[in-house]
Amino acid sequence: MSFATKAGIVLGAAAFSGMAVANTGNTSNDLQSRLEAAEAKIAEMSAQQNGDWLTEQRSEQISGIVQDVLADADTRASLQGTGATSGYNNGFFIQSADGKWSMKINGLFQERFNIGHQPGDWQSGTSGGANDKNTSFGFETTRAALNFSGELAGVAYYNARLDWSPYNGNNGLSTTPLQWAYGGWHVNDNWSVQLGRQKMMVTRGFMVNAEDQQAIERSSYDYAWASSQITNGVMLKGNWDQFRMNAMFSNGSDVNAGNGAAQNSWQNNVNGWGITGRGEWLLQGDWSQFNHIGSSKGETNGMLLGVGGGYIKQNQKAFGAAAAANVPSAWLVSSDLSYEADGWNAYASGSYQRTNDGGTNSEDINSIGFEVGAGMYMDDDNELYGRWQWINPGFGSGVPSSTLNMATIGWNHYLAGPNTKLSVDWSWNFSDPSAVNNSGAGGWGYTGWWNNANANGTNSTTGSQWLLRTQLQVSQIGRASCRERV
Repeated sequence: MSFATKAGIVLGAAAFSGMAVANTGNTSNDLQSRLEAAEAKIAEMSAQQNGDWLTEQRSEQISGIVQDVLADADTRASLQGTGATSGYNNGFFIQSADGKWSMKINGLFQERFNIGHQPGDWQSGTSGGANDKNTSFGFETTRAALNFSGELAGVAYYNARLDWSPYNGNNGLSTTPLQWAYGGWHVNDNWSVQLGRQKMMVTRGFMVNAEDQQAIERSSYDYAWASSQITNGVMLKGNWDQFRMNAMFSNGSDVNAGNGAAQNSWQNNVNGWGITGRGEWLLQGDWSQFNHIGSSKGETNGMLLGVGGGYIKQNQKAFGAAAAANVPSAWLVSSDLSYEADGWNAYASGSYQRTNDGGTNSEDINSIGFEVGAGMYMDDDNELYGRWQWINPGFGSGVPSSTLNMATIGWNHYLAGPNTKLSVDWSWNFSDPSAVNNSGAGGWGYTGWWNNANANGTNSTTGSQWLLRTQLQVSQIGRASCRERV
């Protein structure tokens, strides 16, 4: 019964009583007392009604909240059932609930402004001529890359990178953005097999990705060897607590050129074949801290020893019918030692390569080189570093030998952790780098160094160069990267 109905009954009863009182001649005092009693009853009924309404209101609100919670739980259960989870963790990702299927997307951007100076007349070969050009400067988008990686059914993985760099080809302008693309199969907890376009893993400096370098760019030493290239092949990888290794059979490389091998179909493989490998011993620390070069404040002490080597032979048909019977081939060995501590690091590497130039004399060329470097954080956001590299390319008799002798000092300012940084470095080459660069090695595009030869290649000058580089790097690839990245 509603409140209005109850009140109407009471008022009606009161009115009827009033009329009865009037008809029987009762006094006005009796009537007044009856009316007051009726009003009190109405007030009591009103309070009771309001209390019931409030109780019902609360009940409805609570019921609504419960229904919302149950609906949210059902939604979450439905999402878990489909395996669709996504978010950001050192890159944007989507994966199944059990993590057996996944895709992570990372990005890398490097913009540079470089100033370079070399002695003599580089452009025209005539000192003081109209085309005299000793100093050059300008902006450059060195790398703009997207990386895709993930797991397949929990037993396989994949990694592919598209890089719109002007130097992503074989020492020239890129004809394709594909830098690497490979897949791997986890045979068991220790062994995996990796197939596709990938790095030959011999020297640590070349293995560490561009975004994880301490300096603005890898050294010429890192690019100088026949193994410092990306090629197609199959790799066997082993991982244990204190040791890991790889062994690779591939299409090889352009023996006389570093910094990326041109890739064609197997019917027209101009590179040939190669067998390369590397072993690493974790003497102290954790594997993850050696995915990059450098050591942030708070990092534990770590030490890594690496030894690599291989044999690479070029394809005869790359030189045509008139080529000599002997085609270029090379075998090499390399070793390195890295140490990281709380806010500082140091490393050293040395390599030896013996190359047969493939000429009519089949002349052996002995090349040797090494580099040392170190870095230190001044505070949480500022890091100083230095490096020295020396390479004797060892060209044979009758060919002028030019030893590369170069020092670099630099500064990194981290704007938002390790993923965004502003860098400045200055390098001085105490000798002529032409021999290293003319061999195709030295990563001349990425590093920014010139050959000391004029534009038409008919004149060469000698002497030192200096190079000032600045770079803004933005990367969504964190330093805690997985082991499978190369």
